[in-house]
Amino acid sequence: MNSISRTPWQIQRDVMHALLVREMKTRFGKWRLGYAWVLLEPAMHMLVLVAVFSFLGREFYPGIPTALFMLGGIAPFLFFGQCFTKSLAAVASNRGLFSYRQLRPFDAVVTRVLLEFCIYLFSLVALLGILAWFGVAATFNDFLLLVAVNILFLGFCLGLSLALCVFGERFPEAAKFGPMIQRPLYFMSGVFFSLEHIPEEYHPYLSWNPLLHVIELTREGLFASYHGMFADMQYLVMSSVGMLAFGLLVYRANWRDLVRSQ
Repeated sequence: MNSISRTPWQIQRDVMHALLVREMKTRFGKWRLGYAWVLLEPAMHMLVLVAVFSFLGREFYPGIPTALFMLGGIAPFLFFGQCFTKSLAAVASNRGLFSYRQLRPFDAVVTRVLLEFCIYLFSLVALLGILAWFGVAATFNDFLLLVAVNILFLGFCLGLSLALCVFGERFPEAAKFGPMIQRPLYFMSGVFFSLEHIPEEYHPYLSWNPLLHVIELTREGLFASYHGMFADMQYLVMSSVGMLAFGLLVYRANWRDLVRSQ
């Protein structure tokens, strides 16, 4: 009997693996192009913005091709947007699984966030490589900065997702407000502009947004010629730790109700 017993870590690993496979089938199985959407979605966003601003005859940053500049903003924002949208429905879409004692809403949320994080990193690296193959490249800057920013970004999105999974279950109407919140954030988060190009009197209104600091610091890590002088790493650390703590506390206070609500 002892030979087939499993440790709690092994059980958790198997649960996460099963959820990950299920999420991948759900995420890509219904689309005709399947896993190609990992690259097609950010590529289409990038190409549309490049076409628009090329038509206007604008070059955003010296030494950085417009496609790379846009990609440095689009990829992080799409990761945030997917976490935001999917976490609101995380409990409802996995409700039938919570009858299993080993599985909790926390597992479903963490699996979704980790899957989207892996998709984000893969799409960013793959598209940078594809663009470089076509001769669209810029001098790389700081790998350790990229690692630090993305770890903090992952913590921020995980905390936000845990809080939103509770709000989405308690207030089902919240899902309808998701797009209404994301649309203005798309225009306020530096996806297609640099904070350097915005008059300084507007910086206090924009700098409260952690996404703006993520994108500015991501571009600084990616491109040697980019200087995110207005990005604040300390603010990003505080925002990420604070959001993760908030999400864990909200989930901890409500997880039993989430399970019983089925």
